[in-house]
Amino acid sequence: MRILGVENAENAQGSPSRSGTLPERLSAELDSIRFATILFADIVGSTRLLRALDPEDGRDLLDSSIALIQDAIHEFGGLVVRIQGDGVMAVFGVQPAAEDHALRGALAALRIGEKMKSGALGFLPAPQVRVGIHAGPILLRRQDNDFGSILDVVGHAAHVAGQIEKMAPPGSVAISATIASLIAEPTELRPAGSIESGGSETPEGRGEAVFELLSVDFLGSDRVPVKGNATAPVIGRETELEQLRALVGGLANARQGTLAIIGEAGMGKSRLLLEASRIAAGHGTTFAAVRGNALLEAVPFGCLGGTLRHLIDLLQPFAPDPAVAAQLSANEAACLAGLSANETGWLSHLPPGDRSRIATGTIVRIVELAAAHMRLLLLVDDAQYLDSETLMVLAAITRGGRIAMIVAGRPEGLPRINGLCATQLRLGSLSRSAARTLVSLINRIAPVDDSVIDHVIDRAEGLPLALQEFAVMLQGTPAADADGGDDALSAAPLPARLDALLAARLAALDADATRLCQICAVLGPVFPVSRLQRGGELVCRNPVTAVARLVDARVIEFVGTGQARFTHQLVQEAAYRAMARRRRTAMHGNALVILKEAKARTDLALRAGTGDETASHAELATHAEKAGLHAEALVHLWEACVQALSLAAIDAVRQLHERACAIVARLPAAQAAFERSRFAMLVFDTLQQLSLEQILRTDVLAVADGKVNLGPGLRTVARINMALLDWIDGAPTRGMVWLAQAEADLDKHESLPRRTYADLTAAYLAFSLGNPAEAVNRIDRLGARLADGLRGETFGAVVVIPHVLARAFGAWYLTDLGQTAKARSWVAEAINLSRRYTHAYSRMLADLAHGYLHYRAGRMERALPILRRAHADCLRHDFLGFEPACVSWLALCMIEQGLLTEAAQVLSQSVERGHFRKVRTSATYYLHEARARLAMARNEASEAANLAALALNHARDCEDVVHELHALTLCAEVSAISGQPVARADTPSISTLKARADELGLAVLQKRLERLAI
Repeated sequence: MRILGVENAENAQGSPSRSGTLPERLSAELDSIRFATILFADIVGSTRLLRALDPEDGRDLLDSSIALIQDAIHEFGGLVVRIQGDGVMAVFGVQPAAEDHALRGALAALRIGEKMKSGALGFLPAPQVRVGIHAGPILLRRQDNDFGSILDVVGHAAHVAGQIEKMAPPGSVAISATIASLIAEPTELRPAGSIESGGSETPEGRGEAVFELLSVDFLGSDRVPVKGNATAPVIGRETELEQLRALVGGLANARQGTLAIIGEAGMGKSRLLLEASRIAAGHGTTFAAVRGNALLEAVPFGCLGGTLRHLIDLLQPFAPDPAVAAQLSANEAACLAGLSANETGWLSHLPPGDRSRIATGTIVRIVELAAAHMRLLLLVDDAQYLDSETLMVLAAITRGGRIAMIVAGRPEGLPRINGLCATQLRLGSLSRSAARTLVSLINRIAPVDDSVIDHVIDRAEGLPLALQEFAVMLQGTPAADADGGDDALSAAPLPARLDALLAARLAALDADATRLCQICAVLGPVFPVSRLQRGGELVCRNPVTAVARLVDARVIEFVGTGQARFTHQLVQEAAYRAMARRRRTAMHGNALVILKEAKARTDLALRAGTGDETASHAELATHAEKAGLHAEALVHLWEACVQALSLAAIDAVRQLHERACAIVARLPAAQAAFERSRFAMLVFDTLQQLSLEQILRTDVLAVADGKVNLGPGLRTVARINMALLDWIDGAPTRGMVWLAQAEADLDKHESLPRRTYADLTAAYLAFSLGNPAEAVNRIDRLGARLADGLRGETFGAVVVIPHVLARAFGAWYLTDLGQTAKARSWVAEAINLSRRYTHAYSRMLADLAHGYLHYRAGRMERALPILRRAHADCLRHDFLGFEPACVSWLALCMIEQGLLTEAAQVLSQSVERGHFRKVRTSATYYLHEARARLAMARNEASEAANLAALALNHARDCEDVVHELHALTLCAEVSAISGQPVARADTPSISTLKARADELGLAVLQKRLERLAI
């Protein structure tokens, strides 16, 4: 064995405490999760030796042996955790915080054997020592006993190390495969078997190989101070850099473009955005950043407040009052003030559609104002966390064509990015040659051995961030330390080997800086400076020094106006994961205090330039939940839902409801049922648009049948909800029972909103059950109630205007009844109202009614573009409950126009999406009919017969009398073409079908049946 350059390791590192009390600097490490190396050493045959010696001689031998083992451990920076009889337990990588803890443990183990053989005990043969080492996640904690406080290590990794020690031959060292993988230096190993570790440090279901360690060839290097990752060169991205230069350079010639950068975490997306900003500076181009944040994913426009403030700052030399320069209206100016201050109550008196429209237009006009005064480049980072409203704003900016944009995000954000960028860059792992060049350039001042670089490249596996971090570590520690990563910490988003480096950097902080880093970690990757300062006041004795320490250690940096962030999101994740559960809970409690204080500050203080931002209720709910304050979390989630509803942000509502359900599951049964039902009633209307209404059935039922008491008004609404749920679920007869109960409630306690809702639902049920005249009469009565200014009311239903909904459905019914003049009148009402109030859902419904009217009248050239727009809006806004109807009527129109290929495409895509399986109404019937008519147009008689039978079975299963007649007519048409009856159709005669159509007044079927009779 050769161990070079480590004889003075103890003096260089400073000797750890040997008094049995806690080392002074370890106070910051307690109650934290660390990835460390555990060593167990045991004197072989000590019982036999002691029995053969005088008691005092035995004591001296045992004490001398233990002291020798302790000296070897301390020599390499290890801490002795426990001495029990003739055994010693030690930990490496805790104090000092070093990423090469596996190497240190291995060298200490070999040193123990070397010392025992050297005669240091004063007599030979000396006792033999068996040593075992393993690495894995551990919890550091303080343990108090009658003799004081000591450091204790808890974790499965310690148990595994003890088992490995028992596998070592006497006088030797046994190490796990995990340890072997973490030692970059050449080692001589001999297989010694395997052990079931069962811990997160090995893949699930696989054992841990064990080796006898014979030698380590250790090399040293100089320590070189380094700065942040931004100084590292960009290597292996020549194609990507050329595209960045072309896009930025094109701005000088008034050529705008968009570019997406897609890659996994750590693949260098943010680094390329930084390079784009530097290229922009070289071309005299100004950039503005938009950054997604997981905490703000459910907050409409939540990611744009900082961008707006930055643009306002940039505009000061040109337009001291941007609102005036952009010719904003009073409402738009108020919106700008609210968004830039990150308020939530701006223009609260306006309908939600107006608020969203005003906000979108305001932001776009400010961006365009900036572009009018400077060449502007938008850099969008972490697009996977952007809220839907921010994406709408970015899409509007892109359509304007005056501003270049680069959008970066992880692969899971690709669906969001696709609509923004014309060109995409997919970042893959760097080639081996590029990785070698990168590591060599970073270490050009103090070159390292090629074998060490090889180990770094192997561990980084082409991930640029890992390569940069490992290369930087080579400059700051001995060359061997470059391989100080680990294989595990499963279920974590960080690569395991990179995690060890980040954890080591964080663990090197002192107590104050560690606490401040932890509170920053719970605040997220980016946070206002004011929150950093307040966090320091809460948890630090010397906040200023703690902030300086974090900056010096490259943990955080200051960016933009009043903003701070972790130097990389992975650093934040590592800091968060390093906290034990109790510490994490406490830090979320501190964050909650900070955010609530920030929310309580006055608007004047916010506009005075403090850099603070008003916390959203979604953020407050997150911290309250993770602080264990479930009741408070639900309060904030409720307010967040209300805010999202006020902006018709249906996807945000879905996310917030899911979070509420997760919290409610932790409450006692009675309280949980109450809270689930309360939230279900709040979000019912919105989740219906996503075709998710059935997940609320149990909770709504609890209110409808009185098991959960939310008051008589909500009980009535719940009963109407149940009627609607049953109609959507294909059970209109059952729905009529609930509707009767609701209408009995309304007879006792009249309410215009609830009566309107009941009439709408009654119309749906009546038409399905074969009473179209009653359906139209219901809608007539509803319209009479909503006369004058009430026709634009939403009654709290934020996604659709009830009058538009009624007129759209009524127009469909009238079209089927042949009352086209009245249908046109109702369609016109729906279109005018939807345009006036800018409700996207209402506009889609109006377009559907309009397109359907033209389709049934045979005006395909007019119907097709309208139905195309409705279909596009349905998919764009996730109005999935109407996706089957949009697709079906569009496809039917295409088939009539002879666009069979396109019809087949939209139908197959709809079937693949599968939303029709959740909508057991006529919408799904029409999907089956469209597919059957496509098959007929393609002369696929057998397929058409099967699909017609499917349509008939669906209508019958759903008690849909009207569309059962439609289906029977379809079956008759298929039979007429194929010459064979449709299986299970039992199709009545044409005259019988015509009589039933006459009875129901279905003019649309009368015409088809007349053609069949001929």
